[in-house]
Amino acid sequence: MACKCKSRPRIISNVVRSMNESGHCCVDVCANPICDDPNILGINAPLIYDEIGVNLCTTFNLGTDISTTYPTATSARLTVIDATYTYGTGNVLIESLTARPNCYRITLSNITLQFAVTLYDNACRPLATLYPTAVYLPSDTSSATYDEDTNPTSVELEIFAPYGVSYAPAATAGGTPTPVINFNGLMTTNNSVTQGINLFAMAKLLEFSLDDDTVTAGVTLVLQSLYFVGYNVKSAGKIEIPKGSIVNPETSDCMRFVAGDLLNLKIKPLDLSCGCSQEAKQPCDNIGGGCCNFSCPGTVGDDTEVTLT
Repeated sequence: MACKCKSRPRIISNVVRSMNESGHCCVDVCANPICDDPNILGINAPLIYDEIGVNLCTTFNLGTDISTTYPTATSARLTVIDATYTYGTGNVLIESLTARPNCYRITLSNITLQFAVTLYDNACRPLATLYPTAVYLPSDTSSATYDEDTNPTSVELEIFAPYGVSYAPAATAGGTPTPVINFNGLMTTNNSVTQGINLFAMAKLLEFSLDDDTVTAGVTLVLQSLYFVGYNVKSAGKIEIPKGSIVNPETSDCMRFVAGDLLNLKIKPLDLSCGCSQEAKQPCDNIGGGCCNFSCPGTVGDDTEVTLT
């Protein structure tokens, strides 16, 4: 016999309501969260709708006398960590296309990239890291980094962005927001993606010259349009985090805990795909009658199954 749920305050989630209307158990996930690993996960993921890239290359000075300051340097590696640019003519332009509302024309120009260049000796030991900048796609043809073939003044890229672009707030109250492109770099201020159009850069060191303290860096600039979308995905279980031990096990509870396995959160996400978890589908008579309450196994002192409260 299925149990009858006692009346309680309103249920906000339709998922919880459907679990109680299934004819089986009373389920109050607010008081007793459903535990275990789900078969289906509901995720909100940034999905790429379109992307396009272009290769550029230029030579620039490191700003340091390498032979004098780092006489044992023999090689280097570099990474793009930041980019700065402005909007408008001669800079970055974002234009919607006439009669083609799902696409945008993006003009890239006058982009200053900052690099992290690490110098190594002949034993591959790091000596120092320098942070030079260089202008890619310089709007001025007299720029030191300009090259008609490998680093022109601008490039125009067309990208499919069906849900539009992101915006920067207006500078003043009542002003107009400005369409922007988010740069996804390695600084704490830009190391995330946003909905709309994102730009990121990858670099390859092509030449490291000790004679004139320069590097030649090939750069790939990639535009992506992406938006956050909710999806159901099959679960293969949680990631098992490898644990590093810093002490040997002893007899005290604290020492045993520190040397034991990592804690693992056990509360199970609600299954949005079917509206009722396997535990909630069990008839109450099979569990002992009354409303079915499920809780996480484990007791204090059990290194692998500890309930967090």
